[in-house]
Amino acid sequence: MYLTLYLKYALIFLVLIVLQVSFIWLLAISKYNIAPDLVIIMVIYTGYSRGQIAGMVSGFIAGLILDILSGSFIGLSALSYSLAGFISGYFFKQTSDSGSKRTSLIGIIFMCTLVAYTIFFIIYFQGSSISLVEIFFKFVITTTIYTSFFGLILALIFNRFDLKKTF
Repeated sequence: MYLTLYLKYALIFLVLIVLQVSFIWLLAISKYNIAPDLVIIMVIYTGYSRGQIAGMVSGFIAGLILDILSGSFIGLSALSYSLAGFISGYFFKQTSDSGSKRTSLIGIIFMCTLVAYTIFFIIYFQGSSISLVEIFFKFVITTTIYTSFFGLILALIFNRFDLKKTF
């Protein structure tokens, strides 16, 4: 039973990583290449639905794979995704009302991506001439809002399904 569950999660992460690396640039906006991060949404959902350890481990593995495929700063995405998965795991025990779960999941996606991208971009731009305020407003906030918007869309799409039974 657990093997099939892990295989489903691995397959979903694999598809999302391929989409993230290969095709997400098509959805990028502005000259800063701000694009939604579908992988972190799945990491946050994993932590939210399975707990802190599952979120942290899935975030580390997915982030490390993305780091290896992107070829820069090995471990930076792994760190920020692990943190997002761990934070979302704090909200593992929720009420059974699916409407409030969906609403709270959007807030959790926003909060976790805000923390993860703050860590990511501050380390990524360390030593550059860009100020912290500029990093926060040009990269962190914009990417967080764009990713949260896609999280909202995915929550609305999958609202008809019971995701715990699906995954």
